Amino acid sequence: MAKPKRVAIIGAGPSGLVTAKTLLRNFPPGTFSAVIFEKKPRIGGLWAVDYPSTPYLLRPTPHFSHDYELHCRKQYQGRALVNPWMRTNLSRFSVAFSDLAWETALGDAVPLFPYAWEVRKYLEKYAETYIPKECFKLGKRVLSVTRRGTEIRAKDWAVWEMWRGPSSGHFGSPSIPLIPGLEDISSVHSSELQSPDDIGRLLEKSPKSGKLVVVGGSMSGVETATSLALHLSSLSFRPGSSAQQHNYEVWHVGPGPYWVLPTYLPHNYAKDTEGDAMPFVPLDLSLYDIARRPLGMTGIAFGPTSQDQNRKRNQFFRDMLGEEYSKVGSFHLGDNQGREIQRSPWVGIADHYAEFVRSGAIKTLAGRASSFTNESGLETLNIDTSAGMVRLTEIAAVVMATGFKPSGSLSFLPDDVLSTLEYSKDDHFLPLVLDSMSSAHSEIPDLGFVGFYRGAFWGPAELQAQSLAQTWAAADLENGVSASLSEEEKRSRDGERQQVRDFRDVRPTSLRGQFPLGDYVGLMESFARRLHRSRFPLGISPDANIRTTGPVVPARYALIDHGTLFEYPTLKEVEITMKALKSTLLPDPGQASVTTTAAIFRALHGNWGFERIVSHAGGEDIKSCGKTTFYPRYPSSPMYEAEYLCKEDANDGAAMKTAISVYRHLNTFRFPGQAGISVWFVDGKSCPNSATEFALKLQVEPMGKVTDSGEILVRAVAICESAAKEHTYEFYFDRVAISNWCHRVVWSAKSRDRRQTTWYSRPNDD
Repeated sequence: MAKPKRVAIIGAGPSGLVTAKTLLRNFPPGTFSAVIFEKKPRIGGLWAVDYPSTPYLLRPTPHFSHDYELHCRKQYQGRALVNPWMRTNLSRFSVAFSDLAWETALGDAVPLFPYAWEVRKYLEKYAETYIPKECFKLGKRVLSVTRRGTEIRAKDWAVWEMWRGPSSGHFGSPSIPLIPGLEDISSVHSSELQSPDDIGRLLEKSPKSGKLVVVGGSMSGVETATSLALHLSSLSFRPGSSAQQHNYEVWHVGPGPYWVLPTYLPHNYAKDTEGDAMPFVPLDLSLYDIARRPLGMTGIAFGPTSQDQNRKRNQFFRDMLGEEYSKVGSFHLGDNQGREIQRSPWVGIADHYAEFVRSGAIKTLAGRASSFTNESGLETLNIDTSAGMVRLTEIAAVVMATGFKPSGSLSFLPDDVLSTLEYSKDDHFLPLVLDSMSSAHSEIPDLGFVGFYRGAFWGPAELQAQSLAQTWAAADLENGVSASLSEEEKRSRDGERQQVRDFRDVRPTSLRGQFPLGDYVGLMESFARRLHRSRFPLGISPDANIRTTGPVVPARYALIDHGTLFEYPTLKEVEITMKALKSTLLPDPGQASVTTTAAIFRALHGNWGFERIVSHAGGEDIKSCGKTTFYPRYPSSPMYEAEYLCKEDANDGAAMKTAISVYRHLNTFRFPGQAGISVWFVDGKSCPNSATEFALKLQVEPMGKVTDSGEILVRAVAICESAAKEHTYEFYFDRVAISNWCHRVVWSAKSRDRRQTTWYSRPNDD
């Protein structure tokens, strides 16, 4: 009997774990043996965060009373590269492997966008299910690997290990560019701002006023600017506060252009059966719809994009997001002549960024930070822009949201191997020249890369691992004999590497785009064809039951047929995931909608003008108008996802009246069956900004209805403590933004002659 093929896996993050599982479980026992080296004392890679001491309350209470600052989002001790309470920016259906359902790892209370600590729990369940403990060497970093022969294709590797050192992977360590004068400014990397405490410490060691500048134009730049703006808003509008508590401005400096997407988008996969119904779904389930791909298109879209392609991409976002949101959710798309910039727009994901920009809480500037200087006693940031040098003065602190670099994680490879891989230490975009869709190099057949590219996703990593394992299973690795490649395959892989070289050499580098392998759908489909893998149908309607529609998620590409080699639970796990996916894409009409409720709550942020009419039978209507503003703040209790302080200033012609309330978005995954939005009265005299009395709950319809004008109408009714009033709401969406909304109140049966109707719309100056 042949000895198992020995494979050393460096890193126990998602990519390392799925590689080990693939080698050990997708082939007959004894085909492979695996050892996993991990620098940290636990698995998870980027997700190896500490568990919070109080993950969430066991049950909701009418009013959670405790010190506002002491909430569970601050109760953790470890310092990983991400916050344990950070949400994934793609849904649970993309952040997963095909053969483990989230329900198996967490139980029934699975959020659509899991926390980082929940991702850790998922990965630990994955390892427990599929990988023997003896495969792990935790707390050990690979110092170097060497060949046991002199040839690049010698038959074996030797691995040297040590206890500590840089992490492996594309997100191995923070990347901070060398900007003159940065060392003289109060600055941190964005990975160091993981909680309100971290932001508070940054402000404590900074001047008490001035500009908080975020440098970096990718995902982390958008997220960091949003976090700072939320923190400052919370300082001003937290319970017990009655006035603005800071003198800071948030500035976001990035190269531009870019779009910022909210986490939920309207998308209907069952148009024919549901008519004009329009559910909201997690953004990745909309963006990664296979039906969006042009007919007949195969392969991966790779390389810089043309100006025409960039125009089409901008128009795609406008159509998807709607005219109202596009005005505030797109940034620096044109030059100073009004022409669209040639560079492909980048994408950020954040629910409140766009409205913070609209209100002036975040100010944006397109350019590159070139130096920091002190001019007349004022700390100054000098920025190169298309219009010339711009100077931001009175800098209080700087956050470098400049991502991570992979170069340190490759230091263990021998120089001759790095040379063959055309390793570039300073190129964080494409540090290696690889083929096989960034997973291998044909001249080093026994070396593979899984998830080692900027913008790594779990689905492609799983298929990369399966493709590599399939190749290695057919090779005689012990004697240095690789699987033979046809001349056509050699030419194809040579050509692929040349494409990488050409892409790497594009100048200026800003034209290279945000992600080298940003074509997620093409990547998944290409690997599926290579592996002869069929895509599972959605099964949500007769027409949607075909395999050529729906979101591209890992569970739809699961490997099911293993014969009778061993017990394998994949089919059961796929069925669980597909059931949850179906209920997300097509909500049960009898259930409160998590996604639609979240879309409404997000879209309330900011300023609204209103007109109100109170009608009495036999009397004149009383008219008033005014302004309502929703200010985001930290949730007063961990049972809530998000929270607003709502201030209403009304003028009835005789006097100005101010009313303050609190709107809360319940964590309905933790507390299923509860209404998602609640409203509370505030007694501004005795306890400013504190919710003192429950007012009502909104029960939101699961899906909107597309009106004749093309808007999406979502209705809600309110459940009150008292039966004296009936409240109804109508929210009119222009795709992701509420263009206007209406709140109607009818008093009880004895007073049916009294009605109040309030219409809200965005002020013209917004």
